[in-house]
Amino acid sequence: MGRRGLRAIVTHTDLDGVASAALVIKTLGDVDRVFFAQPHQLHAVLCKIPNSSEVYIADLGVNQGTLEKVVREISRIVSSGGRIRWFDHHVWDEAWLKAVRGAGAEVWVDRGTCGAGVVAKYLPARGEGVDDIVSAACSIDLWMFSDWRGNFLARFVGLKEGGRWRERVARKLASSGSNLVDEEVVKAAEAMMDRELKIYSKVVREARVARVGRYVIAYYLKPRSEHVTSYIGNLLISRFNADIALICREGSLSLRSREVNVREIAKALGGGGHPQAAGAPARPPLLIRLLAIFRVKTPLLNWCFRKVAQAITGCDHG
Repeated sequence: MGRRGLRAIVTHTDLDGVASAALVIKTLGDVDRVFFAQPHQLHAVLCKIPNSSEVYIADLGVNQGTLEKVVREISRIVSSGGRIRWFDHHVWDEAWLKAVRGAGAEVWVDRGTCGAGVVAKYLPARGEGVDDIVSAACSIDLWMFSDWRGNFLARFVGLKEGGRWRERVARKLASSGSNLVDEEVVKAAEAMMDRELKIYSKVVREARVARVGRYVIAYYLKPRSEHVTSYIGNLLISRFNADIALICREGSLSLRSREVNVREIAKALGGGGHPQAAGAPARPPLLIRLLAIFRVKTPLLNWCFRKVAQAITGCDHG
């Protein structure tokens, strides 16, 4: 490779994360590895990256509960001669920035755009189609729905599970120029939209609604195969006139709202994110995890709701 270590990308699993990876690949020409992770998994992914590596982290915020472990891995990579460049658009506490930069990472946080927009601006990303990728990714990630291509690409990303598929999509976007939506993407989106109609019917049937203090919460247990978290959140809020949508899944939870600062709720649970879209790790007791393995899911959903209710009653999020 002409260098020690790896040239690696660590990014989020959604369209914005995949688009961010595409922009890094487009700019650098190529990378050795692309890792996809949820924010609470970041430290575990960094553990897999060898010393002296060149690492690009994108569209992943800090989780308060894993910050110390992340800092330790950054320090290891940088002190061995590596480099870490981190591009994000989530809300960071000043103490988090200080800790991560103190470990040697170069960090750019810009809340005025999506993750792909931060990469485009501060890397800076180069090549034909950069603005198109940013527009499509931001359209979905910022809940603007202002670029029709984002709806197609978000479904293309969710067509299959796993990092190999997401990396294939990232590399495809990196080489697509401004022609982001081709016949393959259209066919995938059509297939996904048929699947989504069934998902939405299931969400309406299985979701629960409860009041916690002054907030109405609509909550739902999402299987891994249902990729459309933001769309489900929007449906829960609209269909049940809820203040907060809670989407639970094995290992993590997501919060969505139009007016409530759900980041503060997520932060109380060891997570983070945006004021209107945030998430946190979910670590239920062993018995509940075992029941979930055997498809007894109700205890997991109830546990998830109780954790969020406890976080809400602990402080005011208006």
